[in-house]
Amino acid sequence: MPKISISYRRADSEAMTGRIFDRLIAYYGKEAIFRDIDDIPAGIDFRVHINEVLRSTHILLAIVGPSWLGAAQGGAERILEEADPVRVEVETALRRRVPIIPVLIGSTRMPSSEQLPPSLKDFAFRNAVKIDTGQDFDYHMDRLIKAMDTILSQTPKPPPSRETKVPSHGGRPSTAERQAAAAPTDAPRRTGSRTAAMPAIAAASAGAGKTYSFASALPADWREQIWPDSRQGQVMRLSIAGAVAVLLLIVAVAVFSGGSGGSGQRLLTLSGHSGAVTALAFAPGGHILVSGSADRSLKIWDTVSGQALKTMTGDTDTVSAVAFLPNGKRIVSGSFDRTVIIWDADTGEAIRSLRSDQTYSWEVPPAMWSVTSSPDGTRIVSGSADGNIRIWSAATGELLRVLRGHADVVTSVAYFPSGKALISGSKDGTVRIWDADTWQNLQLFTNQAGPVLSVAVAPNGKRIAASGAANSVAIWNVDTGQQTRTLTSESGTLNAVQFSSDGKHLFAGGGNSNILMWDAEGGQLLRTLTGHSGSIRSLAVSPDGHRLASGSDDKTIGIWSAN
Repeated sequence: MPKISISYRRADSEAMTGRIFDRLIAYYGKEAIFRDIDDIPAGIDFRVHINEVLRSTHILLAIVGPSWLGAAQGGAERILEEADPVRVEVETALRRRVPIIPVLIGSTRMPSSEQLPPSLKDFAFRNAVKIDTGQDFDYHMDRLIKAMDTILSQTPKPPPSRETKVPSHGGRPSTAERQAAAAPTDAPRRTGSRTAAMPAIAAASAGAGKTYSFASALPADWREQIWPDSRQGQVMRLSIAGAVAVLLLIVAVAVFSGGSGGSGQRLLTLSGHSGAVTALAFAPGGHILVSGSADRSLKIWDTVSGQALKTMTGDTDTVSAVAFLPNGKRIVSGSFDRTVIIWDADTGEAIRSLRSDQTYSWEVPPAMWSVTSSPDGTRIVSGSADGNIRIWSAATGELLRVLRGHADVVTSVAYFPSGKALISGSKDGTVRIWDADTWQNLQLFTNQAGPVLSVAVAPNGKRIAASGAANSVAIWNVDTGQQTRTLTSESGTLNAVQFSSDGKHLFAGGGNSNILMWDAEGGQLLRTLTGHSGSIRSLAVSPDGHRLASGSDDKTIGIWSAN
């Protein structure tokens, strides 16, 4: 059963929230909908309560009315206060990566990022659904439910309203709708009722006994049209057929050129996860791949045969990051349940769970967003939602050090090939380089485009790249600290970025389901890899440089030729 939570401000939209609540109950059932997240028992820390509710939530509906910001007389908006329950609800959902659908009531507009605190700025970029307070309420609710069904991967049921009419305002009718409106008046009207369709069904039944011949539908001289008696006509027909054959041959060559090793060709599709594929990592040999998913499992794959070799479970939340230790015998995973786990790659058994003894002001330890291993395999590094980076002993699991500097979630960490430095990227819009011996912050880079979601280091260690909420990848020269290039796209948010093993190419995956391949030096877009039907969440390049793996919201993994 899906779990849908509704966040709203009572003084802003309580009445409309009640209508939405009732309609959703009619469709999903009473047990699936949770409305009063902020209806918290006395004496309970509401931050902990909200966090626990959202742990089992599949979708958060954020009802946004004209007073959602919570403007107060003589003071700042409530949304800017850390103790505002609505703020905490949305903050927690963003941190836990719970899908959020903003629901705009009436003519309300989405708040801009400038109106929101830093922890909520991502909310301003969520695509919203409008719900009309008047006669188009049913139509808009049906559209919202359809969007929710897509997220929940459910088979859409008939909408509870049975509403099919085009809204009277707030949207222009489509071409199909305009054509339907111009249809003859004796055509059956679509009213949502089976009774209205009965005349059309009866008319169709009346003609059911007639027999139709294909030949009778052709003109009487159809044989002459296909193969004329005259020599000149026959030569013309043969010329046309030859031209068509040549054209088809050209198309076939264009489609299938490159053979099995063609650059950018999709070689395999790996299916088996029941949730978005959020993390990928190749083993040192280059043929074995590990994947982490929102379905709370890890899978080990043979990328030659496409066979799933093992499935590991034990995490109680989305697996956000995975990495192989250099010997290929151990796998490290990080998850939103706040743990880092070391797994035996051969048996699939969990060997050790890494947890910090550090105390926190109000909640259990923060979610782990990123993990990596040092090139010598002695250290494991994790980045978490509290903005800190933790250094662990791979042998004992001991917490060696905590690096502080980022002001928001550490979304990505990676070692330089030499092992002498570490790079980290954060939602605070910065990229930092740390000395791997002294753990001092050596360099700070600011991504002017916004939050950083992924970082990568070139194989020669001379360049770094970062992608994120904007539709671009920033490249910096490590020696000079200067940003040397910005690669732009139309993919919206770019969730993942990777250099090729020779450093010549740069891959990035984004919100429009495409993978972009650039010339890392010149900046030219070389090709766009298509085939996924959901956003790209993760990328990995095999050590031998021959394979590129992509994980997507469509629950599949694509294996591509990366040569």
